[in-house]
Amino acid sequence: MIEFDYQFDSTVDTCDFGRMAYTVLYLPKKLLRQLPIATHPRLRIDGTIADVPFHGAIQPAGDGRYYVLLSKAFRKSACLNQGDRASVFFSIADQNAVDVPQELEFALNANDIARKIWDSISAGKKRSYAYRISTAKTIETREKRVEEVIGSLCLTNARGR
Repeated sequence: MIEFDYQFDSTVDTCDFGRMAYTVLYLPKKLLRQLPIATHPRLRIDGTIADVPFHGAIQPAGDGRYYVLLSKAFRKSACLNQGDRASVFFSIADQNAVDVPQELEFALNANDIARKIWDSISAGKKRSYAYRISTAKTIETREKRVEEVIGSLCLTNARGR
């Protein structure tokens, strides 16, 4: 069994952002005082929620509270519904880690300009690009999105960042 540094229980809730509503687990304030939120306001974590492996971030709700976002797919795999209680076990993850899809890694290795820009952007921006590619359902869409990312990186270079 994997040991984690932190643990809390929370109820599956909703966090409203204007016209958008997200399904979340709010963290207890006592636990927040133990975490480096001031240094990392979107603190990356690895752990389990309802015994299902989880990789994500603790994010600010804008009202002094912080939450872990639960996607529809994750809630389905963890069998979690609105109002359910869930146990969360986690450790702080490497804040600069990025899971780069293989197709994107190949494309970056083949394009020096895109690689140079990629190496200079923040981990959060890299994760955003990687997420866009990894969420594609078909190989064709993944390849199209890789081309878009490479094009965007090269355009950034042309604009001088």
